[in-house]
Amino acid sequence: MRVTVLILVLIIQLQAGNYYVNNNNPQSGNGTIANPFKTVAAGLNVLSPGDTLFVRGSVTGDPQIYSETPNLGDSFPSGSAGKRITVKAFPGEQVRFNLSGSFSVYPAYWQFQNLIYDLQNQNYDLIKLRGDNNIFDGCTIRNGQKDGFDIADASGNLIRNCRIYHFTNSTTTDAHGIVLDGGDNNTFSGNEIYDCKGDCIQLITGDNTNTVIEYNHLYTTLGSGSENAIDMKGTHSTTIRGNKMHGFHDAEDSDGVALKINKNSDNVTIEDNDIFESNGGFRISGGEAEHIIFRRNRIHNLHIDSGETQKYGYGIQFDGVTDIEVTSNTFVNIPGPIFWIASNGADDIDMRNNLFYNTGHLYSGDASDLRGVVDYNGWFNAVEKISGAHDITGSDPKMEDEPNRDFHLKKDSPAVNSGDPLNGSDYPGGRIDLGAFEYGSATAVIFPPTQPGGRTFLLHQNYPNPFNPATVIAYSLQGSGRVRISISDVLGKKIATIFNETQDSGRHQVRWQPAPELPGGIYFAQVFFNGQSQVLRLFYLK
Repeated sequence: MRVTVLILVLIIQLQAGNYYVNNNNPQSGNGTIANPFKTVAAGLNVLSPGDTLFVRGSVTGDPQIYSETPNLGDSFPSGSAGKRITVKAFPGEQVRFNLSGSFSVYPAYWQFQNLIYDLQNQNYDLIKLRGDNNIFDGCTIRNGQKDGFDIADASGNLIRNCRIYHFTNSTTTDAHGIVLDGGDNNTFSGNEIYDCKGDCIQLITGDNTNTVIEYNHLYTTLGSGSENAIDMKGTHSTTIRGNKMHGFHDAEDSDGVALKINKNSDNVTIEDNDIFESNGGFRISGGEAEHIIFRRNRIHNLHIDSGETQKYGYGIQFDGVTDIEVTSNTFVNIPGPIFWIASNGADDIDMRNNLFYNTGHLYSGDASDLRGVVDYNGWFNAVEKISGAHDITGSDPKMEDEPNRDFHLKKDSPAVNSGDPLNGSDYPGGRIDLGAFEYGSATAVIFPPTQPGGRTFLLHQNYPNPFNPATVIAYSLQGSGRVRISISDVLGKKIATIFNETQDSGRHQVRWQPAPELPGGIYFAQVFFNGQSQVLRLFYLK
């Protein structure tokens, strides 16, 4: 009877499109969980849209190694939006591919999950991505002498929650974490990318449109052996949001800035990023750039590598930009110029509601090179200022904990309610604050309440975000009641309930520090109160 049941289960698994591979199997089987294929190549050859290939691995200790380079050429089938073809590590098991060359992906709508790809320091690009609408999720990409991902003329791809590192060489050739050369609607989200000889992410001259780079941790420990966090060379309609970028230094072929926009890039939105410990923050140079939005970013604690205080350690460089919005940013501890205003400067600039604290001089010393609106900014302990009619000045903006880089404003900060009234009155206090953080703000609510009848509580943006090792979830209650806060992962699996108590009206906060075994990536905090719920996206950098 048990044999009959087992056979029935295996038949159902095959009908459901689940196949298995285990290179510890003595010989290749038929792909069932009891008799798996011996090689990944054998498994790939039977997959159809909607199928999943589970790669068996080790439960403890080192990952199980597959010495294969299973390329997906034009002859392999593509999936569809509703029926992806998936290759993933078996749940709870570790798998590593020791590659002998590039892993090429030409078909569309494939998905790769929780796999380790190791190029063993060979002189190739690790993944050549040429197909559309593919997903790499939770993978590790490491150890090559060229690029981690080489994406060319491919659209709709998603690289998320991956760890991409150690792409270096001893030659003059760059080695990047991700290179995109042509394609629409590609997204890089929640990745940790570090220790690349070139840039962590490079968008090279090509027809790149609607690229989203969000909530990544981009850094280097190689000092002058790396270039920049993000380097854009001629792209259109790009969003750079919520990234943490640091550790970049001046080098022979790079000025070590976090974010660099070269050549003819346009319609770029740069918001909510955290930039620090680099030779420069943000640079627009090398050609015409236009329609740039730079808002709610934190640029702080920069350094000067070369000793040229008139040039490096700067916040932003402008050299040929038209129509740029620089609003509601926080600049703290800028040792060089706040703005390096090069010969071509900036036209049609809108620079308002920014907060400057412990900052240096203006490189050009000539505010006329910034042509447009420069007003309603706060200058605190600033060596040199661009004066606006409604600026505020002082020695201390009263931040929550500036030495520990918490730049939220205290209630009695002079920057509270000091921004431009033309921004509207939909802010606590009826007027926008200066800097990247709005005191008591409800504007960070991502989802409205799930029940009708109006809000009974406001969910504020957690801070820091991205975070490591912990973050604070803050909210304001309009009345008393039981508050429950749960954490779930991107697949909707509940991780923990971190709070479940009755509280009075007013502002409250709860600290969450993920358990050591949780991987870095995107998580969701859902707050329940009086029949309503709201959700925040949390970005854990590990």
